Amino acid sequence: MSMDFKRGGQAIQRIRKERGMTQEDLADKSGITSNTVSRIERGLLIPALPTLIDICNALETGADSILAAYITADTPIRWSPLAQKLDGLDADKQDKIETVLDCLIETI
Repeated sequence: MSMDFKRGGQAIQRIRKERGMTQEDLADKSGITSNTVSRIERGLLIPALPTLIDICNALETGADSILAAYITADTPIRWSPLAQKLDGLDADKQDKIETVLDCLIETI
């Protein structure tokens, strides 16, 4: 099975932009060229595992935020972005969000 890295590249680009980084910034922090960053973001190049790890470290994100679109198993990986958002909230706000989620789940 051939793998298309377009969605992974789009995830890297989205996270990079959220961090206010240019392709050059990401290249410098991850030890690759800006041309390589561009090719990865466009899905033209699948990064080797060490490169992906360097990119994740440079973006301060987990690999799951980039690879979740490729995982077919139903795992908690898909919930990592939500968990990251909840982690920054105080316990009262987390409880309120849990209540809202419970209501949504019941109505689905």
